[in-house]
Amino acid sequence: MTSTSSRKQAVALLALLLVTAAWGSTFILVKWTVAAVDVYYFLFLRFAAAAILLALIFSRRLAGVGWRTIRASLILSLLLFATFSTQTEGLTITTSSNSALITGMYMVLIPVFSLIYPGRRPGAMAIAGIAIAVPGLWLLTNFNAGGLNTGDLLTLVCAVAIAWHIILTGRFAARHDIVQLVVFQLLFVALASGSVALIKGAIPSELPPIGWLTVGITAVFATAMAFAIQTWAQRIIEPTRIGVIFAMEAVFGALFGWWLGGETMTPLALAGACLMVLGMMVSEMRPLAKYLIEKVAG
Repeated sequence: MTSTSSRKQAVALLALLLVTAAWGSTFILVKWTVAAVDVYYFLFLRFAAAAILLALIFSRRLAGVGWRTIRASLILSLLLFATFSTQTEGLTITTSSNSALITGMYMVLIPVFSLIYPGRRPGAMAIAGIAIAVPGLWLLTNFNAGGLNTGDLLTLVCAVAIAWHIILTGRFAARHDIVQLVVFQLLFVALASGSVALIKGAIPSELPPIGWLTVGITAVFATAMAFAIQTWAQRIIEPTRIGVIFAMEAVFGALFGWWLGGETMTPLALAGACLMVLGMMVSEMRPLAKYLIEKVAG
């Protein structure tokens, strides 16, 4: 591995870690906001602002976009809309800590869903990760069927959508212009969210202060910057290694839920959270070890 390649990978890994911190920190802000503002109206504002921001900055890059890029953006936008609609709806019911940790299950799902592509079989470590993380989810919900509420189930759907979004982003990123792929993806999500908000008649005359704060933070840092960085990084790093970094989103989410929201977890739920994070890390241990060995040897 050349020094230039190593430097690129190090920058990409650090950038992805910052992305997970941005995502994790917004769980509690979004929960507060959707308590006062309709979920889909909030998503419309968030994604429309992010798309407009990137379009203004990279206006020249958007000229001459092709149909194939539009189609790829549309496919990714459907998964992204499913991700954020189920996650944000789930946050109206479950805690931000639970939402962050259950969302993190997508890291265990990635190697399983990758089976659809030839030559992609989950290894022993991926299976071990699933075996650890699933009981962790059960403990997180306080070891009873009633503990798994509708918000948790919606968040599980979110985890499935994210897994597919990461897999397909890795495939599309190398074939299309990054700016075009991201901007049109965000635009399609904004249109879908705005349409649902209109149908529901959920467009208020004004937003509360927390709403404007959350829209600003999520649009700039957790959407525009985050998805641009993710799409760029997936040209350099394969999805399984990205999984090691993205697993930290659950940790950041639970941390900010405790720090800002005063949320607490029972000892049983805390044990479940630890098992889930451990399961995520174990499922990606082999590619991480391989990368570290190559780096030391290289």
